[in-house]
Amino acid sequence: MKKQLNFIFASIALVFVLQSCTKDDVDSSPNNSGSRAIKYEITGNYSGEMIVVAATNNDDFEVIEVKKLPWKLEFTAKESIKTIVATAQGSTPGVAGQTATLKTYVGGTEVSSGTGTALSTGFISLTNKVYILK
Repeated sequence: MKKQLNFIFASIALVFVLQSCTKDDVDSSPNNSGSRAIKYEITGNYSGEMIVVAATNNDDFEVIEVKKLPWKLEFTAKESIKTIVATAQGSTPGVAGQTATLKTYVGGTEVSSGTGTALSTGFISLTNKVYILK
């Protein structure tokens, strides 16, 4: 049941992120290195668990449970992957005021970053910009 609720929560969060994405939210600067090495990373002192929804190499979004920070996911994007984006939501509460930062790297260069602070409920939300791969 917990996994079903987490999946539903993550799916809803992803819909909000993608619907709220405007042209200004997309980093269309060229990836000069041509690298397809991708890394998502979350750091900070947030003590709750999180659900990450991220574009990965499976041509779809993947829902990933994060038990503790720091966390990272690395892969080399295959040619069919054109855009990358990630979002994270607290699935169990941390402590109000705790922070976390979600970063996306392409070819070792940071291309997007988003920081969040846990609310009085202890939950946190992190997003970053969509990035178009070369």
